[in-house]
Amino acid sequence: MVNGVASTIGWAVAERFTCEGAVVVGVDKVEHSAGEHVVQADLAEESQVEAMYEQVVRKYGRLDVIYNNLGLMDRDDHSAMDTSLDTWRRVRDANLTSIFLSCKHGIRHLLNTDPAGGSVINAASFLANIGAATAQMAYAAAKAGVVQLTRDLGVHLARSGVRVNAVLFGPIDTPSQRAVFERNPGALEKRLVHWPMGRFGSLEEAAGTLAFLASDDSGFITAAALPLDGGITEAFTVPQ
Repeated sequence: MVNGVASTIGWAVAERFTCEGAVVVGVDKVEHSAGEHVVQADLAEESQVEAMYEQVVRKYGRLDVIYNNLGLMDRDDHSAMDTSLDTWRRVRDANLTSIFLSCKHGIRHLLNTDPAGGSVINAASFLANIGAATAQMAYAAAKAGVVQLTRDLGVHLARSGVRVNAVLFGPIDTPSQRAVFERNPGALEKRLVHWPMGRFGSLEEAAGTLAFLASDDSGFITAAALPLDGGITEAFTVPQ
């Protein structure tokens, strides 16, 4: 299952999973056509999340991989000093509560698969690991929550056959990511100076990373937060 499939990254991951031989169920709040089986659901509403997992397992008989490609960057999310409570809750629910609900109601189906096991991958951000003067604080705090939830679930379930990992996304080349910088002329040029690779990550690189974490090739990796950021979080200075 690819939750949040209607986004650019979600769509690319669903296509990669399909190419790898998976039967992909695409889930999103908005109308879409991604995946062999299409589900429209609000992933921040518990009753809808529980029902969609029941529906999918009833249809296919098993579940092996859950990718929670869930996130929201809100223009009203700034410093904690001037962000409204409504914005805080909206960002928290989109980025953290939705993943909590997906794990709560999805993982039990992985445990009930014969044999039990599978891979859960949660979308986080490199902002969960560093402080940023320009970061949206509700978003960064929610993604840090995703990382800790992932760690705890990964450790708790380590002997069950279910692996739980997070991906710390850096800048991936999508229209929405580019639009963030285009709203502020010159912002991209300033950021590129501090990106060790000096470029965005590609959709192919993102989808390939997710395919690896979904596969048995990553069978000894769990409770991990894997950086997908071109070295940004490890760089004090960058090569000239």
